[in-house]
Amino acid sequence: MLRTRRLRAACRNRVGLPAGTGPYKVITDIAVLGFDDESKRMRLESVPSGTTVQEVKEHTGFELIIPHEVGETAPATEEELHILRTEIDPGGNIVGRQV
Repeated sequence: MLRTRRLRAACRNRVGLPAGTGPYKVITDIAVLGFDDESKRMRLESVPSGTTVQEVKEHTGFELIIPHEVGETAPATEEELHILRTEIDPGGNIVGRQV
């Protein structure tokens, strides 16, 4: 396990990713997920209006940490959508095409 951890750190360092960093949010169309500081397990943070916690659980292949209060994800602003569509994913491969 220690060897694997060191190898992973060396690979991340080689491509310019600092040690001790990594993903801290996962954003999907049905949830914003974060990570618990101690266990490193994924934690549900918010869902968009019209989406239930149960729907998120049904579409997740593992057990999430579900807090007592789950926030509502704010809709993307026009500026955020513009950046997503023109700079991050101009081909619409991930975000989808503008309707």
